[in-house]
Amino acid sequence: MSNPIEYLISKGIDVTKEGNYKLKAQGFMDLTVEIWPQGKAMMVSMCHYGEQNGDLMKDPDILFIIKEDDIKYLEYQNDYAGYYSEDHQASKDFMEKTWIPNLIFQGHKQEMIPN
Repeated sequence: MSNPIEYLISKGIDVTKEGNYKLKAQGFMDLTVEIWPQGKAMMVSMCHYGEQNGDLMKDPDILFIIKEDDIKYLEYQNDYAGYYSEDHQASKDFMEKTWIPNLIFQGHKQEMIPN
């Protein structure tokens, strides 16, 4: 499993429906997932939030759109590193080769039912 759709479905998250989710893993940052409709597609944000001087910091945040089971990565942001990119391939590589495998290893589990 390397793509975020498979990962989210494995955590009980329906990527075809709007919702907000928080996944937790002991010793690791919470994972926040937000899903909302955009026309006939669904926008998805997956983000870890840290805190610095009272401000929430994205570490990282990936925004992508799902349309007919196709994923288009729109943005990758890491506030701590001061990094922002709209490069689809760089975001795809980070998400599928680094972040999803890390999340699987960390064992995040859904804490809240979507609202």
